[in-house]
Amino acid sequence: MCLKFLLFLLCTKICIVFCETGCSDFETCGSCIGYAFDRCVWCSAKEHEGSRCKSRIKADESKLWCKGTSIYDPETENNVTLNKDFNAGEKGEPVIQFRPQYLNIKARPGIPVKISMSYKPAKDYPLDVYYLMDYSHTMTKHAETLKNQGFNIYNELIKLTNNVRLGVGSFVEKNSLPYVDDTQQNSYSFKNHLSLTDNMNEFAEALKEKPNGSNYDDPEATLDGLMQAMVCKKEVGWRDNARRIIVLSTDSTYHSAGDGKFVGAVRPHDMKCYVVNNTYQMELELDYPSVGQINKVAAENNIMIIFSADKKVEQHYKTLETKVLGSKYVPLKVDSTLVNVIKTEYLSLIRKVYLDFKIPSFMQLTLDQDCSRDNECELKHNQSVELTGTLTITSCPPKNNYKHNVEIGPRMLNEKLKIEVDIYCQCDCEKPGSGIENSDMCNNAGTYQCGICNCDSDRYGSTCQCNGISTDDEDQCKKNNQTLPCSGRGTCSCGKCDPCLSGFSGPYCEYDDTACPSPEGLLCADHGICKYGQCQCSPSWIGEDCRCPINNESCKAPYSKEVCSGNGECSCGKCECKVCSGQFCDDCEEVAMKRCKELEDFAYCNFNENKKECDLKFNQTNTEVTLVNKTEINSPDWYMAKYWCRKVLEDENIFVFKYYYSTSSNSKLHLIIQNELEKPPIANVWIAVGSVIGAVLLIGLITLIAWKILVDLHDKREYDKFANESAAAGFDTSINPLYESPATTFQNPAYNG
Repeated sequence: MCLKFLLFLLCTKICIVFCETGCSDFETCGSCIGYAFDRCVWCSAKEHEGSRCKSRIKADESKLWCKGTSIYDPETENNVTLNKDFNAGEKGEPVIQFRPQYLNIKARPGIPVKISMSYKPAKDYPLDVYYLMDYSHTMTKHAETLKNQGFNIYNELIKLTNNVRLGVGSFVEKNSLPYVDDTQQNSYSFKNHLSLTDNMNEFAEALKEKPNGSNYDDPEATLDGLMQAMVCKKEVGWRDNARRIIVLSTDSTYHSAGDGKFVGAVRPHDMKCYVVNNTYQMELELDYPSVGQINKVAAENNIMIIFSADKKVEQHYKTLETKVLGSKYVPLKVDSTLVNVIKTEYLSLIRKVYLDFKIPSFMQLTLDQDCSRDNECELKHNQSVELTGTLTITSCPPKNNYKHNVEIGPRMLNEKLKIEVDIYCQCDCEKPGSGIENSDMCNNAGTYQCGICNCDSDRYGSTCQCNGISTDDEDQCKKNNQTLPCSGRGTCSCGKCDPCLSGFSGPYCEYDDTACPSPEGLLCADHGICKYGQCQCSPSWIGEDCRCPINNESCKAPYSKEVCSGNGECSCGKCECKVCSGQFCDDCEEVAMKRCKELEDFAYCNFNENKKECDLKFNQTNTEVTLVNKTEINSPDWYMAKYWCRKVLEDENIFVFKYYYSTSSNSKLHLIIQNELEKPPIANVWIAVGSVIGAVLLIGLITLIAWKILVDLHDKREYDKFANESAAAGFDTSINPLYESPATTFQNPAYNG
């Protein structure tokens, strides 16, 4: 539920911002202030023109929309009318555990109203426990267990509160064939053995009676007995201000709605008490109650049911536990935990608070305490807890019933906060006797109320200017036998559609003025208005969607007089290039240098003077100039500017800049100018002279080496030729005839050997 409410609030906020037409659609004061998705206000000033209903936010923004005293905007009222303090029942006064007791809220749809509540459990709060037992013969084996459990329940509960009462009742089966032998007269659907009492002797005596009923089938009249035990408040003795627990003990399953037809009990159960002389009198006339009826009565009478059943039927009663709000299942056995369960549930009833509420379908209530989930808060002993909730009226109620009652309170407790809600869906000026009958403002044919005319039955129109009934000439407001006059988008006034709702036009309001072409998401390209289903273009724009300019100016680059730089054709305000590329067909080196030449004077002016003066001097408006240093102009930040432009000045310094155009529709010229001039290069004479001398020396050295190589090659060829000729003439080429050896041999005359 919290998620739904959050979504509701979210949708409300979105509508306040985007759905202004929601308020302007309403034609009466009551429908205006009753709009749940925006806070609409009504202007009742006589001289007001146009829609009288407007969003509160829009009305505050437009101070001249309506005279202040004529604006009707009812405020939320939240008044506590009864808020008695907590009371534990001292001095005989009523026990009060939940406060306040009465609220009066006046609110309009869509406006959340905070509700503050408090809960404090009273000490020794009264507790009524009714012991409802299956008295069929098969329960004889559990008789001693039931009696002991009854004593244990009493002994344990008086330790928790001195204000406990116990009672005893039983059931068997409807006394008729085919379920029982009706001649034995020992079966019945419900019998009250002992009304709730604090006399332990009477309780002990009632538990001594032994089960003696009989039936043929397994299911029994369990729900019959349970229903009578719950609804027979006087006979059983339920106290108004007590917490109520029924302990139902059985070893069999149960009959439910529809099974009664086998004994002739065909009338649906009406959830009323029929106990006379402690016995159920309508068991053969009324069908068995349904599980849904048991759940309804248990919830309405704040009764907790504990099913103490035999193990063999455990699954049946565990299923029933899920169908009956607040019920519990425990096994029926000697060592059963029933007593502990009752103690735990009693403490839970005291120390925990579960909030329930009943509201009409056109309201929404969220309990936003953060102490636990499922509207549950846990308390310590003798402690109180603060609870809050938010009540929101989601729409105006049907049948013009503007007063409704809402109840909020702890589950299993008869104390409730009763809220009387007055819903603002009718303005004070609309109430009977508040208007001016036969007013001149209404052509003496209607009552003037809240600034508008409520016409007599034979007149209609905004000022009752039309004769007859408005449906008489509605056919004149229909095109081609349409079902709704004015296509359901306007008001048929005197046979004409006047006015059409916002966003529609035409004699029959048949044209949707939001359905024209919307290039790039802009209706009529934002260059015209949609009327009669077609774009009506503003001056200087043409085309069915108004996106084409009537001239070629958008195809000319800033500071250029050529369409598409002379390299293409202009089509619908955009260049179709034949040479080059780019927005203006200038993305190539040749055109870029030409564009540099066109821009250099304007750029140089911005280098020397301020931009405002240069724009005025050169008649430029759509430009942006940025001065940067040498490092910055080379940064990747200016990747859009692909081409460098240079202008050599008279002093031979060089002025440097770049340019590019923004890709948006305005094609703004961006100049990036280097804030420092480049110096011209200075020639070094010694380098030139040295270079020449070095080149001459190098050439001479290369020439000398080449000449030496050539001479050596020539000498080698000549020698080889001479050698070959000598060999051919018979000379020994290995001996040089001119050679004389330097060695001489002499004989020693004294040598004898």
